Amino acid sequence: MRLLTMRNLLSHIATVVAFSVAIFLDVSYSKPALGANLAFDTERPVPLILDDDGSQDGLIALAYMLQNPKFDVKAITISQGIARPQLFSNNLMRSLTRLGVTGIPVGVGSEDPLAGDNRYPELFRVDSDAFYSPFVPPLTETAQESVDQRDAAQLIIDTIKQSPDPVAILATGSLTNIAEALRRDPSIVNNVAAVEVMGGAVFTEGNLSFHTDPILAQNAVSEFNIWADPLAAQEVFASGLPIFLTPLDATNNTLFTVADRDAWRNGGTPESLLAAQLMDYSFAFISGGEQNPTQVWDLVAAINLSEPNFVSEVLLPLRVDITSAPSIAQGQTVVDDSLTPNVYVSFSPNFNNLSFKSSEIFSARTVAVPEPSTILGFLAVGGGFAFLKRKTL
Repeated sequence: MRLLTMRNLLSHIATVVAFSVAIFLDVSYSKPALGANLAFDTERPVPLILDDDGSQDGLIALAYMLQNPKFDVKAITISQGIARPQLFSNNLMRSLTRLGVTGIPVGVGSEDPLAGDNRYPELFRVDSDAFYSPFVPPLTETAQESVDQRDAAQLIIDTIKQSPDPVAILATGSLTNIAEALRRDPSIVNNVAAVEVMGGAVFTEGNLSFHTDPILAQNAVSEFNIWADPLAAQEVFASGLPIFLTPLDATNNTLFTVADRDAWRNGGTPESLLAAQLMDYSFAFISGGEQNPTQVWDLVAAINLSEPNFVSEVLLPLRVDITSAPSIAQGQTVVDDSLTPNVYVSFSPNFNNLSFKSSEIFSARTVAVPEPSTILGFLAVGGGFAFLKRKTL
């Protein structure tokens, strides 16, 4: 207990230092994760690719984005991780039919990481295989559309290359598909507005301690999404893409309650109902009961992408450890001062920064506009949404 307390204290100190250094260097925090030259406009939503690994929180994030008027979901790609990509993609097509969603291609990613053999425990995959039934009612629907013939990486490439506007990517699983797309066509970086990644643990402990393999569970510094394919994560971080990271530092203290779940259930849309059903699963298997608030990691990243004021961000030089043993530190997100700062990292999301509550995320349509006198300031307001310009070193 004393060791854990000391680790938490050191984590807090490191976070404060990072913020202080950023202010000293005159690095302003930027939101949304859409680059300095793109504003939200409800009449021209931002084209979005959602790359997920079939987790329950990833599905909640998908539900949120499907009914978010700021975004136009152009493609969904399934990465290896919690899901078996082919099986999950087939189930997702039936789920989209239930939601009344058509016209969004779904691409199947590789079953394997780019290198190595890091994998989620089979126990974690059972519920994804069943699409979280019985919490989500069994998928008896016949899918109106089939999985796309292109694999995930090619679908990512084609979607980006064919888009007249820069594309945002919400990556809520391993980064295998995005790294593979970059290997095939590095030029796609020129038409990507931002990649919002849920993953990593920068100044806090990782979550590999939940791995069912007692050897791998000794890894105290890595987070599952990055650990599942550390080489892919490193290649994405080093690609020149505008990377915005929502790590465990940001999600650990952003919790959701039964009241949120109930409000979503009463939201009156197929998406909000699906989110509520998946929250039932989370309370049963993640938090240990409805009396305990639950983490919804990927939803935090999705809100981070959508809402300019949700959290301040710090530009840090990050790399991924790809050389240590998987049970030691492989997959750790490392602050490396020898590198040029390359990733905008979120630490303290707060719904108090927004004009709506966590219970209202499936009904809110506006965001709070910051005062020009704040440290962030603002560059422009358009279509009812604000965006903030980042300074560069």
